[in-house]
Amino acid sequence: MAECMTEQQIMFQEKHNSGTAWTRNKQFDKDGYLVVKDLWDPEELYHPVPELRGQLNYWDDNPEHFNHTPVENQVEGSVARYWHPQYRKIHSGVRKKLEKTLGRKLYNTYYYDRFYFPGQPLHKHADRDACEISVTIHVSTNLPDNLKEWEVKIKTPDTYTDKKKTAVLVPGEERALVLDPGDGMVYKGCERPHWRDPMPGTPLGKKSKKLFGKKPQQEQYYHQIFFHYVLQDGQRAHCAWDRSR
Repeated sequence: MAECMTEQQIMFQEKHNSGTAWTRNKQFDKDGYLVVKDLWDPEELYHPVPELRGQLNYWDDNPEHFNHTPVENQVEGSVARYWHPQYRKIHSGVRKKLEKTLGRKLYNTYYYDRFYFPGQPLHKHADRDACEISVTIHVSTNLPDNLKEWEVKIKTPDTYTDKKKTAVLVPGEERALVLDPGDGMVYKGCERPHWRDPMPGTPLGKKSKKLFGKKPQQEQYYHQIFFHYVLQDGQRAHCAWDRSR
C-alpha cells in the first residue's frame, strides 16, 4: 500500500527504480505490466461485501481474529483486508503461475483485498519495495453492465537518452485496462505508476443478480485483490516474509 504521493515523488521513484526488476518475459519488461487472462478461479476468490469499513488485519487462520482500523488510509470509505485466511494458500498458488510467466523465481511478501464503492478513486502512485512484482486480480462486481468495465490505469516506461537516465527521450504511455473476473494484471509495482479513476455507480442500485449462487448484494461494489512478491535473486529479496517457500 502507498500513501498519497505527489507527482514529483512519483516521477522520482519511477526514474530511480526503472529497470531494476528485469525478468525473462520481453513483453512484461517492455511495458512494465502484463494482463493474464483467467489467472485464478473468481468463484474461489469470491467473498460477500463485509459490513465493516476501514482496514482489517488478520493474524491467524481464524477469520474472526483481526484488528480493525475504522479508516482505510489509501482509499477512504473502502474496506481493505490484510492477510484474510481465505487467500493464504492462493498467495503461493498465484506466485507459482507468475514464475512460469515471468521466467524468474519469486518470494511471497504480503497481500490484501479491497472492496471499492461508488465515487472512490485509487490515487496515482508507485509502490514500496515489497511490491516489486505485484498482481491485481478482479474478483467480482455488481455494477450494471454499462459500468462493469471500470479500468485500472498504468503508465509504461519512459525511454531515456542514456543509461544514466539523463533525460527522457520518449515518454511512456498511460494505458487503461479492463479486467474480467479472474483476470490479473501483473506489474512492476515499484516502477510503474498505477491508479484508478473514481468508481462509477450509485451507493444503492437495483438488487443485483446472484454471483456464484450467493445472496445478491444491493450495495454497488467492486472487489479486487493484490498479491505482492519480490524476485528471489533481486535487490529486494530481503522484503520476503518467508524465504523457505
